[in-house]
Amino acid sequence: MSVIDGVCDLLQTHANRDKVVSVVSYALKLWGSSANRAELLAASARLASTRSSLRLFDDAAAIKAIAAYGFGKKEGLWWGLLGVANGLLVLGYLQAEKVVWLLDVGILKLPPTQEKHARTAHKLFWSLYAFVAFIRSLRALHSATLILKCPSRTKCTRARYYYAALTTTKLLLDTVHAVCWLPTGWLWGGQVPSKPMAVLGLVPAVLALVLHHSANRLSVAR
Repeated sequence: MSVIDGVCDLLQTHANRDKVVSVVSYALKLWGSSANRAELLAASARLASTRSSLRLFDDAAAIKAIAAYGFGKKEGLWWGLLGVANGLLVLGYLQAEKVVWLLDVGILKLPPTQEKHARTAHKLFWSLYAFVAFIRSLRALHSATLILKCPSRTKCTRARYYYAALTTTKLLLDTVHAVCWLPTGWLWGGQVPSKPMAVLGLVPAVLALVLHHSANRLSVAR
């Protein structure tokens, strides 16, 4: 029953359920790409569309996070600006996703050039907020490394270091994956085949679940 209870706890919140759906979606995409099975790719696309539709309602959480962070004065000018930029980029991404969703369902009609720009902006916001989050994670990883070397470190120090390292790894992979969706000519956008792209999506999705489990263990250990 403990396993079932853990699964139920995991699926009770939108953010955690999204992590599970993400893993399943990218796993199906990788399977479908490897086996050349259109029905698996269609199932993956359905789940991805579900995630996109649910993100239409994420504005309140994004605005709350921006308000809670404020201007990041406690982190200094540079890191504070990055924190503010990260929040605004996430909010911009959510607005761009609404436009793309309206285009996909046919409610919004735009000329082909403008539609292309809208879809590119959507992927660009995604790439930028993932990259900024990755840069910010480097600071946390550096701090965790310094504490790990401290003689007076606590028993949770090593676990916190691994958590920071996994977070940085996940965000780096998120950035690489997001750029893959940009049009050809934007870095490596449009140049990565379907199967490697599925791997780039699946690995950070799995890491997100690992990080969730690690965060719960660290919370209990405090």
